[in-house]
Amino acid sequence: MMRTFIKSAGLILAWAAVQPVCAFSLWGPLEAWQTATMDYGNRYYYLNVEEDTGIGVSENGGSKNFGEGSRLTTPIVTYAFDPTFLEYFGTKGVAAVDSAMKLLNGLPSASSANLNKFLTDGNEQFNYSAQAMSLLDMKSVVMWLMLEHMGLLGETHVWDLRTRIPYGTVPCNFDYFVINRSFDPVTYNPSSYVNGRNYAYSIWDGCTAGIQVADAIETAADATQPRFTAVATPEGLQLGGFYLNVTRDDMGGLKYLYRKSNYANQGLDTDATATPFSSLISSWEPAVSNAPITTVAGTFAGLVGGVEKVTFVKVPYDSVLGTAFSNRVFTYKIPWITNSTLRRLTVTRTVVAPDVLFTAADLVVNAFPPNDEAVTRSGNFIANNVVSAGGGITPSTIAAPMVITFNKVGAIYYNVNPGFLDPYNFEMYPIFIWGSFDGSTNAPVVFPVGSSIEQLEQQVLQGGAAVPAGTWNPISLTNTTGTATGGGTGGGGGGTTGG
Repeated sequence: MMRTFIKSAGLILAWAAVQPVCAFSLWGPLEAWQTATMDYGNRYYYLNVEEDTGIGVSENGGSKNFGEGSRLTTPIVTYAFDPTFLEYFGTKGVAAVDSAMKLLNGLPSASSANLNKFLTDGNEQFNYSAQAMSLLDMKSVVMWLMLEHMGLLGETHVWDLRTRIPYGTVPCNFDYFVINRSFDPVTYNPSSYVNGRNYAYSIWDGCTAGIQVADAIETAADATQPRFTAVATPEGLQLGGFYLNVTRDDMGGLKYLYRKSNYANQGLDTDATATPFSSLISSWEPAVSNAPITTVAGTFAGLVGGVEKVTFVKVPYDSVLGTAFSNRVFTYKIPWITNSTLRRLTVTRTVVAPDVLFTAADLVVNAFPPNDEAVTRSGNFIANNVVSAGGGITPSTIAAPMVITFNKVGAIYYNVNPGFLDPYNFEMYPIFIWGSFDGSTNAPVVFPVGSSIEQLEQQVLQGGAAVPAGTWNPISLTNTTGTATGGGTGGGGGGTTGG
């Protein structure tokens, strides 16, 4: 038995020694075995045990094995803002979101992406004025949210628990199976490295404290380096930190998911229909237009390739004065295999409301330990039409619509009884404050911003255009139809609020 163990340990060490130095993790619906007791979904450890970095978040799904990851099947995702966001964050909040979308829209298509052009080190920079004020950068948070929406998880899922089984009569004795859930973007082999950093793990179990939750916690081999680097890892963003772009392994995950030659049985969004007998492919191009197709054959699910690139388009939305929205019709083509033949699938999607809606609310949860999540988001998966006879997991489609809610509770004094009971003696202040900043000499923006609200009020009155102070010219406000294509850079403009 001991000889077998030594041999197995030697094989594991040899396997680890030859692993590449990069990896990404995939996201999808929770499976039956991914329970809260193994820290799936609620993320108890990172919310309540790990040192708070300013962006503690729960999760809407779980990590997936290779070939099981979910993705979007639309190349265009629209976004807008509702009154709660605009009234608190104003035009500068809108600008922060737009800047994140512009960076993501500037990424190359999946098949043409050169991973060597993306950073592994130094992608998170620091504004020390913002750090001193405990500011959390909105642009960087939106970048993480959109990477998750496209199907990526971060370094907190390099290692995950697969089983937690009690044994014997002694309380809190468990057997654990630990699995590697990150994959090299070139070889697609399992890897313990992300952006050149090697991760081991240490199992934390709250059983002895009466908490029936356990997790395999990633530990970096080199403690002198930043613990987490990928934008897809929300726990990696520090207060006062901001991202320059996505990292190499973030782009590696997008390259794997969205390349046109990655075929998977998937459905389309519920607002999309398809013409399934399009022409044979000679030179594939993801053509996009605003003209509706004339022949639609109903809801579709089948073997499709990736859309190559997801573009985020801001759409007009009368979100201060109401919720009027002018429908958008997008037409695009994606690779499709039928009868062992590669064809184009022509898809038309009628968007009757913004896909991604940014909102704001007080998100503090009155429970122990107190929960002050910086942001929450909704999300749904669309099951495909394939059922494995052996019970295997097949990829789902990430539905384009989601609601993102930023915590607008404001700065919090964290007081504890006894001893820390007034604004001069506290455990922590502030936990975090929303801001927007970069590496320039410009002063950080701290939300809410009164001047930004004044600009917003002017835009509401003038249909999007600010006017000189002291003038008032009531005009008729009408919904702007606008146009938006897949080639935009987060613009789209129009509307009565710039949102």
